[in-house]
Order: sequence, then structure tokens, then C-alpha cells
Amino acid sequence: MRSISQLSIILSLFLISAFASAGVQIGTTRIIFIEGKKEASVSLDNQDSTPYLIKSWAENDKIAGSHFMVTPPLFRLEGKQKNVVRIFKLDGALPADRESLFFFNTTAIPASTEDTSRNTLQIAVRTKLKLIFRPKALKDEMPVNYAGKLTWQKKNNAITVSNPSPYYINFMSVKVNNLPVELKETNYVAPFSSTTYELNNAKMGSGKIEWIAINDFGGQSDTYQSTL
Repeated sequence: MRSISQLSIILSLFLISAFASAGVQIGTTRIIFIEGKKEASVSLDNQDSTPYLIKSWAENDKIAGSHFMVTPPLFRLEGKQKNVVRIFKLDGALPADRESLFFFNTTAIPASTEDTSRNTLQIAVRTKLKLIFRPKALKDEMPVNYAGKLTWQKKNNAITVSNPSPYYINFMSVKVNNLPVELKETNYVAPFSSTTYELNNAKMGSGKIEWIAINDFGGQSDTYQSTL
């Protein structure tokens, strides 16, 4: 094989947790941007002594146009230091009768402290958080309470949850007959929409379903129950 004297590999680790396993930690689990606010802010805390290059952006490939600006988009975060990234709403129109979902991304790339003549391995840790735009017409102070209004149906080897509310309902857990349902990346149901989950256990037949939602601050709701 061909000899390579210098090797730099960047591995992207896609995390949905707000607390990255690397040195840079994010001070929230989700971002609620309420219409009319000037901005939303996200704090970044570098708990390592190593500096990091921080790149941040907002995205949603299902919604056309640019709706949010993140600043600074790229900066150096020194060891044992903190900084704040600000998110601004641009002029693009979004639905006024329901929430819209975006994602806030931050990639932290550690500065190399090794001799450049040696092979190195750089790990770029990407953290992805939900960024929810909430129209000012939605004035309920506890939208997580709408989790109790969800309805569930079972068909063959899958369950479908329907959301009659204008809010995104995010799940902490869903169980059928006390067995956990695998939520994967789609751990939410959109406003006025439904989401379907495949059941991964033969014991998940008709019976009791229970679910716990996540509130605006990352905490859990009451446990809700229904029958299939």
C-alpha cells in the first residue's frame, strides 16, 4: 500500500444530546424562538484546555428559503472559556397557526497539539438541537400539556400517533405493554400531523400504551396512558 507520512482524519459524530462527549458543552437541549423576539442565544462552554474551532448554522431541508442567521458562524473558542452564539430570525414567512421545526448545528474541531510530522487523529463533534419557531398567536405557556391529547392507533406491526395541536410534541419515551418503542431520530410528532413507528417485539400487541413528552426546558411531562 502507498505510505502516507501525515494523516489527518475528521470523523463527524452526529449527536442529538445537548451535552457533547468532547470538551465543548452546550447550555440547552432545545431552542424555542418565539415570534417577535429579537434573538435567541446558545451558550458554549469549552471545558478542555485545548482550543476548538466552532462552526454553527441553522437548517431545515424541507422548508425553502433562509429563515435564521447564526452569528458568529465560525470562531475559535479558547480552552476553559465560554462564548455565546446568537440566532436571528430573517424575513422569510412561516406558518402563523403552528410551530415550524429547524435544527441548530454546532461542530467543534479541536486544535492539533501534536507534532505536525506525526500522524494525527482529529475528532470533529457535531451536536444537533431542535430549533422551534413558535408564532406569537400560540400563547399557551405549557404546550407540553397537549401531549395528553395525542391519539394512537395500531395497524399490523406499527403504531401511529396523531397530533391535533399546533405544537411539536417531543417524546422522551413510548412504551407498549411496558416494552420500549424504538423512536430513532423521529422522536416527535409535528403539528396537525401523524408519525408512525414500527414495533420491534412480538409482545407489543393490543393493550396499554404510555408515553412521556419533553417540555421546553428539556424536562419530562407526566406519564400519559391509552389503549390500542
